[in-house]
Amino acid sequence: MQIRLNSYPLRLFGTRNRSFLHAWFQKRDWLEYSVKADAAFCYPCRKFSSGTRLDPAFTTKGFHDWKHAVETNKGFNRHEMSKEHLTCYSMWKEKVSRIDKGKEISTLLYAEQIQRNRYYMSSLIDVVEFLVSNQLPLRGKIEAFDHMDEGGSGLFMSLLEFSIRKDPQLAEIVKTIPKNATYTSHEIQNELVAVMSSIVTDAIVKEIGDSWFTVKVDGTRTLEITERLLVMTIANSGDAQTITNMILSELSKAGLNASKILSQVYDGAAVMSGKYGGVQRLLQEKVGREIPYVHCLNHQLHLVVVHALSAEKAIQDFFSICNALYNFCRKPTVALQYRGDRLKRLLDQRWTGHLATVAVIISSFEDITSVLEHVSSARTYGAEVRMEAVGLLREVTDESFIFICHLIHKVLLLLNPANIILQGEDTDLLTGMKLVSSAAECVRNLRSEDEFCILCDTVTASTKDTPVSAKRRRQVNKNLSEYVVEETTGANIIDKVELRRLYFSALDHILGEIEVRFSERNSKFAAALAALDPENETFLDVKSIKAIMDLTNSTIVETECIVAKQYISRIKEEESQQMMTTRRLLSEHHKVLEAMPSVLSALKLAVTFGASTAMCENSFSVLKNVFTDNRRAMNHTRKSQLVQLAFERDLTKKMRNEWKDLVLRKFNSSTRRLQLF
Repeated sequence: MQIRLNSYPLRLFGTRNRSFLHAWFQKRDWLEYSVKADAAFCYPCRKFSSGTRLDPAFTTKGFHDWKHAVETNKGFNRHEMSKEHLTCYSMWKEKVSRIDKGKEISTLLYAEQIQRNRYYMSSLIDVVEFLVSNQLPLRGKIEAFDHMDEGGSGLFMSLLEFSIRKDPQLAEIVKTIPKNATYTSHEIQNELVAVMSSIVTDAIVKEIGDSWFTVKVDGTRTLEITERLLVMTIANSGDAQTITNMILSELSKAGLNASKILSQVYDGAAVMSGKYGGVQRLLQEKVGREIPYVHCLNHQLHLVVVHALSAEKAIQDFFSICNALYNFCRKPTVALQYRGDRLKRLLDQRWTGHLATVAVIISSFEDITSVLEHVSSARTYGAEVRMEAVGLLREVTDESFIFICHLIHKVLLLLNPANIILQGEDTDLLTGMKLVSSAAECVRNLRSEDEFCILCDTVTASTKDTPVSAKRRRQVNKNLSEYVVEETTGANIIDKVELRRLYFSALDHILGEIEVRFSERNSKFAAALAALDPENETFLDVKSIKAIMDLTNSTIVETECIVAKQYISRIKEEESQQMMTTRRLLSEHHKVLEAMPSVLSALKLAVTFGASTAMCENSFSVLKNVFTDNRRAMNHTRKSQLVQLAFERDLTKKMRNEWKDLVLRKFNSSTRRLQLF
């Protein structure tokens, strides 16, 4: 400890005060000074002495005779010429040399064992990584290392036992591992999971760096509370203030700066979207600037479909029949006879189930009517089942049912591409808006008499081959035998006039819902994003882009826009067959755009704007697999770490090779019985 102070404590020698001088350190690398003792010591003599002949002044008591410190044959000079000092000094330099060359005695003795320890720990990490990546439980009832091959030992111990049997090198190494350092307890498992989770979080934060980012939040009713999954956390209550504080707290813990939030994406719940007291408003107030709120496009599209379809009583009845048909075909005795595609369950939260249902009805219509006809006429089934089959057969073979089925199928197929792409982790708001606009245009094109007639012809063609027994013949009333019957009336008969009304009404409801729910996108930010689309006529319009640049307190340089627009225009002429997107532009021409930094920054902001919380919702599926009925006792920290590792599987897989050494070092940071480094 060669401590250099501006002044050292004074000691009185005769009539003169004297003190230690830091100049004495020069040419005396062995000399050290203790502030507490106000004395000098010899480092090698303190550390490497083995006898009792050493001068205690330089080893235990401390030397402070500053008057004679540098006199010949006294003080420092006398000590450093002593035989004992020279021996200790030589031993010290030998150790330093071995350390520098990696040949320290302890290293030479334990190098092989350290390698064995690292191989063993590496195997444990591989087992944990495999289990958490595949959303599998780790623990069992038995944790004893010597009984890992017994039943009830859990997947962690069982997989380790399998690895030992298949890996001869690991089997030999296990024999050298101390019984009190097998590292297979649930505490060690938790620690490895925590270490791996922290590495994934660090990687996500590093990936973001100083860039702008979008916050996406969604909740699940199991009380647990992008695109990387940064964290799953618990909100102590469901009010906006608590959720806002939680968001800011988790960002801070992870090392992310809330001032870099570009946009926020939530569902339409009032607690999140409220204009005055919702999370989106409170977050802006706490950060102290405007942070645009985007109502999840996926959620909006879902509401469009649900509200539009529920506006017509006939369509409501149609899906009630579909639900009854699904439940009927699930009966064990009926399922044995049914040969068609599996009917899907209808979910209020997901209209994709509605699309899947009508698709199955169309593709397996003959199988459905066949099984209904069979059950309705077979005495082997109970009376209630036969009566249910008769009723369903009558409903599904009705022309109005088939017409609605084909109508719903056609409309939802047009909306489905937008729904699928909006669930992607790299979908931005600009792309999402264009998708919804395109889907609306496709639905609008259906609104014509020609399209209605095409649909009617499709229905007629699909029903002409239906067995006569499936479609019961209507008996003409004998009292009307001398009359020409032009039209009939009845609760279950819908004529072409009603079908036409239903057709146009359903389309109008869908287009109306899209207009109402997505008209808010026609804001200054929508215009700014449109101006950052290479295919838009307002591309790189400075006034339009200003709105999004103001969010980050940056400016757009007009001359850079002029040059960039000209450059991109030439590229589009050369590639006339390919559509240029903002994301493709950034990917393929990033180097050129670096010469126009304000344009590059604006384009990056465009693709950072959030569009959907679909990825948040996808993490709930992982949560469901991790948090099974048999694992309800798991604490939240462990549960959150397991969900993150499973959800961010591409990062977790790096623990196998690229990040293996990092895991070992973090795990080894606390006191361990097994030496790993």
